[in-house]
Amino acid sequence: MSGTTRRALLGAGLILGAGTLSACGRPPGSVCVEGDQQLDPGGGVSIPFLGAETPLRREPQLGLLGLVVSPDGTRVAAQEWWHRKSLSESRTAGTTIWDTASGEIVTRFDDSMTGAIAWHPQDDLIATASELAIHLARPDGEVLWTLGGHVPSDSLRSRIVRDLAFSPDGDQLASLSTDGTVRLWTVAAGTCSTAQVLRISSGTPMALTYMQGGAQIAVAVQGRGTEVWDARTGERVATLEDCSQDAVGIAASGRGRVIVGIAEEARLQSASPDSECEPGVESGIPVPEFLAAGPGGRIAVSGGESGRVELWGAGLANHERVDLPESIPDLGVPGELGRTTWGPDGTLFAVTRWWGVIVWDGQEWSPLEMP
Repeated sequence: MSGTTRRALLGAGLILGAGTLSACGRPPGSVCVEGDQQLDPGGGVSIPFLGAETPLRREPQLGLLGLVVSPDGTRVAAQEWWHRKSLSESRTAGTTIWDTASGEIVTRFDDSMTGAIAWHPQDDLIATASELAIHLARPDGEVLWTLGGHVPSDSLRSRIVRDLAFSPDGDQLASLSTDGTVRLWTVAAGTCSTAQVLRISSGTPMALTYMQGGAQIAVAVQGRGTEVWDARTGERVATLEDCSQDAVGIAASGRGRVIVGIAEEARLQSASPDSECEPGVESGIPVPEFLAAGPGGRIAVSGGESGRVELWGAGLANHERVDLPESIPDLGVPGELGRTTWGPDGTLFAVTRWWGVIVWDGQEWSPLEMP
């Protein structure tokens, strides 16, 4: 996996005390602050790690965790990696938005975000994440709210907000971090207030999805399996004990069921809180961490910096594998495919490190403009 950005968030800011757990072992509280605010990382590490100087660091590249299409399908957002800005090769780093029809960039935020991205299902609002902060912003870059509470990286462990999702009605935002928590936020009618913090007692939370019309949240936990939580009360209602414990990806498949990506066996399992896990099917993706549900029950599967994506039909009945080119022209490096997402018309988008955002038309990949 690619390293996470350690954005410098020093200076005057909001003191969260988020660097450590409290004496009783509870996770730190969440906060919503109006506007674009800096969050004090507490005991976490905030100095950017730039690594050794290499020619590839000067090449345009995107992060693999963030990709989302607007509900009307006219725009797609991903994140420009921070290497080139650190070398003064680019004026921005972070959230970038493209017009899907022309493939051209329409907005570059320069917010240094490198985690997940989510688009509000009704309002023209996006959520973007770093390891420490989450922004609720307009697509022109205006930050309405800064959300904090997730624990940042320290000298022993790197942490990142891996997944964000709005509830189907848009009234709630869920943020999942490898710090062991899923945080819920009430974001109805342009407001923001903190809600429950779901503490994952063991294992590492990797992905989440709303199910049952938004009433429940299913969480893939590596080392524990799949947990289902009540989205209103924040109580855990089920643990899918008979499913594999090496769960790294998840997507809702309808009728109260989810598809779970299993890293240890490179498998996909269909599961439900009300029934046993199905045996599942083998996947050609070694670490199926990114699962995207599309129209008609289709599921796109990618991850593990693999150079291919699998497209499964409803119910995991059949699939096809779509490969990236073996190397990038003039660079000679693999494409490194990250997250995928579907447009409302069934168009598949994918983010890759070196190709950027690419679109699959059923026959070939077409790249959008690279930052």
